[in-house]
Amino acid sequence: MNNLIKENTAGNMEVQGEVAVFTFSGSGHNTFATWKMNEIAETLENLDTNSIRAVIITAGEGRSFGVGGDFHEVNTFKGSDEVDKWIAACVRMYTSVLALSVPVIAALDGYSIGIGLQLAVCGDYRVASHIADLRMPELKLGIACVLGSCLLNERVAPHVVNRMIMTCEPWLAPKAFEDGLVDVVASENESVLEKAKTIAQQFSKYQPVPFKTTKRYANAGIIERLEHARIEATRAHRAGFAASQSAQERMREVINS
Repeated sequence: MNNLIKENTAGNMEVQGEVAVFTFSGSGHNTFATWKMNEIAETLENLDTNSIRAVIITAGEGRSFGVGGDFHEVNTFKGSDEVDKWIAACVRMYTSVLALSVPVIAALDGYSIGIGLQLAVCGDYRVASHIADLRMPELKLGIACVLGSCLLNERVAPHVVNRMIMTCEPWLAPKAFEDGLVDVVASENESVLEKAKTIAQQFSKYQPVPFKTTKRYANAGIIERLEHARIEATRAHRAGFAASQSAQERMREVINS
């Protein structure tokens, strides 16, 4: 039986046994505003891992996991302090997943673009729907791909990272599985969320101390490199937004194509 244990403006957390499902708020394509990323991070940072043994992050069935920053917010950026806060919120959200001491499963439906894909690869396991579409189109949008490069290089082969960043092309579910971007693809007749719940139930049986120790060791270097990437990404995005306001219009073209 589901038990709603926390709800905020960024989403809600439901528990089934020892598995928690955090569903991002909103409708349509999910986007990540600065406040939303900080609130997601706060929720995960304060999670009671004594009773919760696995977490699923999702935008909900039939809804894009994430298509990048919030269009309305990012369109106001001028290359100043707002960029620093935005990049810091990205890194805080990513770190909250990487540092969480229980397994985190990302359930991906629709688009996972930019920030959405970066958040997904921070998870310990990725379950994709058969129509999932993963992209890293930053260069096509005229912005730097520092955080994306950092995180992708931790999860998949360098040649895959290079192709994703250089071509800005979509990686559909079968190709994403083949290249290791996702760990399993739900069939056309399967619910990606139910598939993720089944896997999360399996992972929740792992003994907490061995898993926590393994994950902390595996991700310590990633978190350290991500902090270095934050500094460079802030510098690059400050310069990019100061020079041009066209990135968001190009993003609209990407997701509407």
